[in-house]
Amino acid sequence: MLKNSLFAISISVICTVSAYSQSTGDSTYLNSIKLNMAALYFHNISIQYERQINERWSFQMGSGYKWGGGIPKILGLGSFVVASKAGGLRGYSFTPEARYYFKPCECPDERSGLYGGVYSRYTRLYGDLSVHFWDGDKYMDVGATGAMREMGIGFQLGYQLVIKKRFVIDLMFMGPRKSFQKLNFEVDSDFAEDIIPLLEEEINKRLEYLGMDPISIPVSGSAEVKFGFSNFRYGIGIGYMF
Repeated sequence: MLKNSLFAISISVICTVSAYSQSTGDSTYLNSIKLNMAALYFHNISIQYERQINERWSFQMGSGYKWGGGIPKILGLGSFVVASKAGGLRGYSFTPEARYYFKPCECPDERSGLYGGVYSRYTRLYGDLSVHFWDGDKYMDVGATGAMREMGIGFQLGYQLVIKKRFVIDLMFMGPRKSFQKLNFEVDSDFAEDIIPLLEEEINKRLEYLGMDPISIPVSGSAEVKFGFSNFRYGIGIGYMF
């Protein structure tokens, strides 16, 4: 229901912009607004605004809001079962980027063809988590409230197609980045002293596999962990030029 409402809002904005452009009689379309269709699958509404600077360069700003969804499978930790509680993960992101189109198009007001560029990403996620573990003797359950901040920078390749001068399809097919993340969490459990050392061990196993430095999690009610991580960006944007 929420996806349908967000899509309807996007269509209304596009129609309003279209009516304004037609009334002014402007045939040069330096702006476009796009909806990332791939992000909807992950409970994320992501909208990008692109502004043409010249024939080859453009600037784009993306913003997104995540309203639910569970923990990514990549965060699975051996015998631990990590899950998000009711409401799932929530948060927002901002993604500024600069694009260079390798082949100038026939019309100077169209941004089409293969492009490359650099981008940065700021993400803030938060939610209530539950961690379950069976040590062979007793069942341990830990409740936690967590918040994660990511700041990253990367490069990307993509292909943008302009249809009938106004509609765009933006295929972002490669976007690796290096991210620096900070995780804050508060633990509420009688088993904190037992489960946190085991949780730290499992996390460090994953970090060692990735060639990253180990972390230390204090056995207390709250903790802050900083780490670096390689991440990836992709998407399929559908939008309108004005």
